[in-house]
Amino acid sequence: MLTSFVLTMAIAAPVPPAAPPTPSGPVPRILELKPDADGKIMVTVTRTEMVQAAGAVNAAAPGGAAAAPANVAVNRVLTVELGDVKELKITTADGTKVDTAEALKKLSRGAVVVVSTDGKPVSPNFLKVFKDDVLVLASPELSGGAFVRPGGPVRPGGPIRPLPAPIAVPAQPGVIQIQIQPAVQVQPAQPPVVQVVPALPAPAPKPEK
Repeated sequence: MLTSFVLTMAIAAPVPPAAPPTPSGPVPRILELKPDADGKIMVTVTRTEMVQAAGAVNAAAPGGAAAAPANVAVNRVLTVELGDVKELKITTADGTKVDTAEALKKLSRGAVVVVSTDGKPVSPNFLKVFKDDVLVLASPELSGGAFVRPGGPVRPGGPIRPLPAPIAVPAQPGVIQIQIQPAVQVQPAQPPVVQVVPALPAPAPKPEK
């Protein structure tokens, strides 16, 4: 009787809910895109280009032919139209694929978008906090560490300056973690140094004649 009662209670016990999946991949960027003065949606990309190295040449060709200049791969930060981004994949936060023309039409009045930081699709767990129609952009060219805010100064063809590595925070199951870079420390201005000059001694009185 007791055994049957315990077995019945064990079968009727509710099954604990499964733990939510842990977000995979790096935290995406949140960016506001809007047309510039010419009505174009411009973004900053990190693009690899082959350039001629100064003073470098390839090995001499057989037969005494002149050696050709050597080309090297260089990463450059460029500002291009959104439609010119290579290997660009656009979806909405609910996973619906969007073509570039439709995305540009949606961005014609400006909108907030989510940008992948590793060129791969953003984890759905990160996208739960956004509305279903928010655009999500993914491209290897948009994953560079030197992403420049639209509207800020951009030097075409400028070199990439590495950013300091963020502090790693242990991942917790079911928790979306957003890492914030530490603020720049500003040293307080030093007070001006006042140099005190000792007063000169009073001149001795002249002797009376």
